[in-house]
Amino acid sequence: MRSAEVILEVKGLTTSFQTAGGCVRAVNDLSFTLRRGETLAIVGESGCGKSVTSFSLMRLLSRQAQIQGEAWLSGRAGERLNLFALSETAMETVRGNQLGMIFQEPMTSLNPLQQVGQQIAEAMLVHKHCDRKTARRRALELLTLVGISAPEIRAQQYPHQMSGGMRQRVMIAIALACQPQVLIADEPTTALDVTIQAQILRLMRKLQSEVGMGMLFITHDMGVVAQIADRVAVMYGGQLVEMADTRTLFRRPLHPYTQGLLASVPRPGQTGRLVGIPGQVETVYGPHLGCRYVNRCAQASEVCRVDRPLLFAHPEQQQVRCHFAGK
Repeated sequence: MRSAEVILEVKGLTTSFQTAGGCVRAVNDLSFTLRRGETLAIVGESGCGKSVTSFSLMRLLSRQAQIQGEAWLSGRAGERLNLFALSETAMETVRGNQLGMIFQEPMTSLNPLQQVGQQIAEAMLVHKHCDRKTARRRALELLTLVGISAPEIRAQQYPHQMSGGMRQRVMIAIALACQPQVLIADEPTTALDVTIQAQILRLMRKLQSEVGMGMLFITHDMGVVAQIADRVAVMYGGQLVEMADTRTLFRRPLHPYTQGLLASVPRPGQTGRLVGIPGQVETVYGPHLGCRYVNRCAQASEVCRVDRPLLFAHPEQQQVRCHFAGK
């Protein structure tokens, strides 16, 4: 159940990397809010900055990354924590505890040398300081909660002994072990077949309604967005180009990039070829004077090349970064 309480507020997030080719701004001046019980989907092509956003919030990037801005998380005791101002020691008490994450590929995220039950219990041993017996009992409860049968047997198995869908459920159990305030799901269904994907999405919605956490759902699949998201943030070239509630975005997309994404989604009864977006994602080296989407946009004019569009509000609480949106 969604509430009006803002549980995560991100202001001006900018993440840069120094490379041999120059400074790369993978995320540029990103701002958004997340309410308790709400699912905000962050969508876009590979390279648009979705995963860098999630790793920035978790503070899991290399030391070469420069993170600017603010990210305020509402703690359990009512305090507000700026994730980017915390020391690494303080962040370790937040990461995996109040801020959980489901990683994109469970086979490379889970420890291949440790039984899955031990991996689930580890988060509770570290953050909840409970004894091993209590942690193991809770781990079995979580395995049952995420829909894994015979949890006593499965808890003693290693990741390679499980299917992709079961490994993803184990990842969800680990992320939920400490009942986080915010859950970040980074492409959690990409490697799964359609049937397992649907099961995972239903499971995440069910668990979210029971726990009441806010969820950032990162994906490139607009079909998944339609199933799980309350609001959608569309990113391109490291920038937020459009944000709206899901129904409004699908009914009336304003940014040409959003329109292109939706036009490329197959629909029941559709005949003929799908319409793709021409060109490739632009590099994010150095400053850009105009719109980052200008070289792929059929509506672009000279003003788009020399004048950078600002994010402005449209009716129905819709935000868009385009000179000609809605015209």
